[in-house]
Amino acid sequence: MKHGKLRLSGVGELRIRGKARRVDAPKTCEILHRRGTWYASVTVEREPKRLHGERIGGLDWGVETFATLATPEGVERIENPRHLQRSLERIGAVQKRICRKEEEAKKASGKMKGFPLSNRLRKEYALLGRLHEKVTNQRQDFLHQTSAWLVATFAVLGLEQLNIRGMTALGGAYKRGLNRGIFDAAAGMFHQMLRYKAQEAGGWAMEADSRKLKPSQRCQLCGRLEKKPLSQRWHDCPCGASCSGDENAAKLLLSWVMKQIGGREPAKALREVRPASLPGNPALP
Repeated sequence: MKHGKLRLSGVGELRIRGKARRVDAPKTCEILHRRGTWYASVTVEREPKRLHGERIGGLDWGVETFATLATPEGVERIENPRHLQRSLERIGAVQKRICRKEEEAKKASGKMKGFPLSNRLRKEYALLGRLHEKVTNQRQDFLHQTSAWLVATFAVLGLEQLNIRGMTALGGAYKRGLNRGIFDAAAGMFHQMLRYKAQEAGGWAMEADSRKLKPSQRCQLCGRLEKKPLSQRWHDCPCGASCSGDENAAKLLLSWVMKQIGGREPAKALREVRPASLPGNPALP
């Protein structure tokens, strides 16, 4: 199945580059054209074979640290790879060249819109598209690998419901860098992958209502609520709790998950309780 041929009805045989990740009975085939390259997307019929782990944890997503995991054994962290940030300098340089060439084309043609494109400008457009495509592929690869590892490690994961539109709606130029980081970390896509992979494996990815639980404001030890500005990254409470805000939120989500499964071990809860009857409305498609 590597570098073989594809037979399309009404077209004939075509040489293909690459190989299939799964070899099963093909059901559909879509032909896609993206940035001057043709792709074949083949859907095959198969049963997902994914296994969940036995651990239980709470996961707090963030920008500075991609994910903070709280387990009964301790706290683990997954660093943010910042794919867009690493490519931002090169992308910015290409965008500047495009702006300069567009201004030159506008002056030469006397048209502000519909001006002719030179071959050099077309090449710059293609290069910019390839750079963005590379960042997208790197991000998706990281999210798939991270979500697959989490599902293979944990039986139950507690997550926080995220309103990405609300998080990025205000702030303007003051929050431009933060908003870019939020979109680059792709929390919505990450949670979606966790949900469907956990369902395939028979585990649970449960989302807590942020408006009720308030992980960023509530203390994980005493439950005290305190409004904190976005710049405050450390959690200090009169009860004696002192840790990073991400760690506090992850531990609070862990406590919430433990209440949802009634204090039982994850393996025992998975055997005895059906996902549909789990309290707290688990986030399953």
